[in-house]
Amino acid sequence: MREADLLPGEHLLARSFQHWVILLRPFAFTIIAAVVLLVATALVPVAGEIKVFTLLGIVVVALIILNLYYWGWRSHEYVLTDQRIVLNEGVLTRFSRSIAIDRIQDLTTYQGLWGRAWGFGDIELESAGRDSGEWLRMVPHPQQLRNAIFSQMEARRHSGSGTPPTT
Repeated sequence: MREADLLPGEHLLARSFQHWVILLRPFAFTIIAAVVLLVATALVPVAGEIKVFTLLGIVVVALIILNLYYWGWRSHEYVLTDQRIVLNEGVLTRFSRSIAIDRIQDLTTYQGLWGRAWGFGDIELESAGRDSGEWLRMVPHPQQLRNAIFSQMEARRHSGSGTPPTT
């Protein structure tokens, strides 16, 4: 999120992307597939120039696929400001959802065994006027983000006017 995307008087508090562990499976699969194709191509008896171009083509395609996975990962952004939580998604087109801090009624953090070991988890935000919760998936250190959201909720409740106290 850019500074220009903030509301007047709004301050950026935290910004997070999905945990990098989400890239392990697609990266491993792509690299293994590329290596298998490279070995298979190297073993096929074909003229030298064709084999070299085929090998280079496999490497280029693998790098393009890895880049797509990377940018797909970077496109899931979670932003906490003093007024709202913004969920941004999308590489070529942008989809953005905002939840006002005042509207959040409950936060739930989920961490499985791997999430606890690797430091990631999911956060479910339940807000007023919605039938289902909003999920923040694969968040690095979900307890820290949850605590930051709780702090903003409390600051807004205690300020009385709906705006956080000035420091």
